[in-house]
Amino acid sequence: MKGSRAHVIYLPKQAQDILVGLQMCAGGSEYLVPGRYNFRKPLSNAALNSLIDRTVKIINEDGEHIQDFTVHDMRRTASTLLHEAGYPSDWIEKALAHEQKGVRAVYNKAEYARQRAYMLQQWADMIDSWINGEHTDLIPFSPSKFEKWMAGE
Repeated sequence: MKGSRAHVIYLPKQAQDILVGLQMCAGGSEYLVPGRYNFRKPLSNAALNSLIDRTVKIINEDGEHIQDFTVHDMRRTASTLLHEAGYPSDWIEKALAHEQKGVRAVYNKAEYARQRAYMLQQWADMIDSWINGEHTDLIPFSPSKFEKWMAGE
């Protein structure tokens, strides 16, 4: 849900696996990540940003250096890197639940379902490579690779 609009997210395999684990830990809450003090409410952005701040502090104290960042910074980074890798803006903006404006909003009702699923799987694969210690950039968008993926190859 983004604002008052429903928003479908096409989760990559890795995210689906994480959600299964979160559901098991949610203690019967209707939320996958319940609030810290009330499991009937979702975890707030403030609580998540606080967790990120503490994590960054620990990493920096251990000798690494990363800048402070927020949840919104992760959205901005994803948008930037996906655009730089050549993924179509329409797919990216739809994945981020950004509303179109003007005439495009009237005429373009495309969901880009399979396209977003492909793009987000590529994103998750890049993050997996980082976790595995590889220094991998996002694979540039290739229409032929997308067509092969769509065909199940």
